[in-house]
Amino acid sequence: MKLNHECVRKCLLVLENNIGVANAVDSKKLINALDYDKDESFYALQKLSEGGFIVGGPTVLYPVGGAQKHYAPITDITWKGHEYLDAIRDDKIWKKAKSATSSLKSVSLSVMKDVASHFLTEYIKGNLM
Repeated sequence: MKLNHECVRKCLLVLENNIGVANAVDSKKLINALDYDKDESFYALQKLSEGGFIVGGPTVLYPVGGAQKHYAPITDITWKGHEYLDAIRDDKIWKKAKSATSSLKSVSLSVMKDVASHFLTEYIKGNLM
């Protein structure tokens, strides 16, 4: 399955607004609330968890008898997750980063972060002068 960068971004933005120090986000409710295909949202959150961007989240378990989806709560956004989100949060920067990478067949989250960080740095430099 292909990772949808828009869905990843939306997941992190929603999580940032809903996770607190003492409260987790129910991953199944989050998936149902997003405007993406349920499997696409599940996959995005699963990969965010595997990649160390969030703590917790959905997984697929393989007990005897077949695969089952497991919806663990999401308890936090990691430092790595916040770094990524800080680079891609601004809509203008996000649109520029997507445009700059649109001709490529695949772009990792770290490359998207680097491209967005470049545009963010240029924007800041332009506003300081």
